[in-house]
Amino acid sequence: MTATQGGHALVTQQLDAGIAAWARLASEISASEVREAVEAAGRDVVDALAAGGTLLVAGNGGSAAIASHVAAEFLGKCIHDRHPLPSISLAESHSSLTAIGNDYGFDQVFLRGVQAFGRPGDVLLAMSTSGTSPNVVAALGEARARGLRTILMTGAKGAGQGHLADHLLVVPSDETPRIQEVHMLWAHAWCEAVDLSMQGPR
Repeated sequence: MTATQGGHALVTQQLDAGIAAWARLASEISASEVREAVEAAGRDVVDALAAGGTLLVAGNGGSAAIASHVAAEFLGKCIHDRHPLPSISLAESHSSLTAIGNDYGFDQVFLRGVQAFGRPGDVLLAMSTSGTSPNVVAALGEARARGLRTILMTGAKGAGQGHLADHLLVVPSDETPRIQEVHMLWAHAWCEAVDLSMQGPR
């Protein structure tokens, strides 16, 4: 088998593995305790935005990309036109991240964003597949001290991190791609609910 043929076979293999993992996850994240936790966190997001609060979003790597995506959905729209809503990805600015990381340490790159933008009644949505990323943990602590509602989306390794946030949402998986895909699903569900509930001028 050539290297190209081997690569083609791996595409099929990984696609099948991903579909199989999603079939299992679809059942597991439909469990009542998972749904109830996600719904409770989503209600806090809806309530905060309806009251004029801001959604802050943070994460590293792939979760940083999701943070930018989520913030854009609320500032723009997900499925229906509505008034733009204040939402900020704390992972968005390369200049800010590198300046803060260089001057204060990488563990403060999101904490200082919370200090700058976070107000009581706002929400911090933080994503860490391990649940232990130091900069995410620091931001959650700062957010809670400032009176923000806090949500931590994580994977199976972060299941014991409930003390870090008001809402701990655990994807029952150790596979980073699957964990991040579920995080996006949950955030999209909340944004769709916001779109539907907040249509019309403000």
